[in-house]
Amino acid sequence: MDSKEFLADSEKPPGRMLSSGISVDREGDWYYQEDKIIREDILELFLSNLCLTSDGTFVIEWRGQRCALEVIDTPFIVSRVDRIRSKETKHEEILIQLKHLPDPEVLDPSTLHVGEDNVPYCFIRNEQVRARFSRPAYYQLAEWIECDPDTGTFYLELNGNRHPITIAEPLPPEDDVCQ
Repeated sequence: MDSKEFLADSEKPPGRMLSSGISVDREGDWYYQEDKIIREDILELFLSNLCLTSDGTFVIEWRGQRCALEVIDTPFIVSRVDRIRSKETKHEEILIQLKHLPDPEVLDPSTLHVGEDNVPYCFIRNEQVRARFSRPAYYQLAEWIECDPDTGTFYLELNGNRHPITIAEPLPPEDDVCQ
């Protein structure tokens, strides 16, 4: 499964759901029962094979089996933010580095929103799942956030376009993205 693709392979039979004993805390730290999982290769494997069901359950889908996770918020944590100029398009982009994953993703600034306790989030993996900004990543992003004095709304300007930052909790997806 491609690590950038969040949808499960629709040709694969769903398999039965297994209890995994795996949990993810608010900071994106993974545990098996009460022991912290520290091997980055294992965490990358889990995150690369993760999908979300229509009821909001995160599951690892691997080799025809599914294992449900207990996730406090989201297993995807933005650990770093970099503003760069794309070599291909010559436009500015914001790259987000996700905790435990080697390759950055390009931020879609239109997906920025603020959730509970003023924590910023964005959508990743083809806008199918939320990623929570860590405190250091939030501080990096905050350098580029501006406030419109007329409306009092916050926005991120990128390539001459203003992207408002909504202050609302988005609804979970209606479709089961695990096939």
